[in-house]
Amino acid sequence: MSKATRIRQSHSTTGRFVIGRDHQGRWTVGDEKGLSGGQFTDRASAIHFALVQSDYAPGAVQCLPDDTTITADPLFHVGRRSVPQAAGRRL
Repeated sequence: MSKATRIRQSHSTTGRFVIGRDHQGRWTVGDEKGLSGGQFTDRASAIHFALVQSDYAPGAVQCLPDDTTITADPLFHVGRRSVPQAAGRRL
């Protein structure tokens, strides 16, 4: 059974972008300010997007564990500022 992770605002030191899978299996990318992100059909595309958007800054991209599900709804609502919260591996 997977844990659900909501994307929410925080002042923690997480990476600029977080990558995880939603409940439908799509790869989801979101940034800490809720200004950039998207959904991808494969992990490589999601990682590539996040690395390019962060100018390949070390530690700027964090991948969530495989047993964690990310919810992308806040990414696509105008006026919301959000950051994914979960422990994961940074790229």
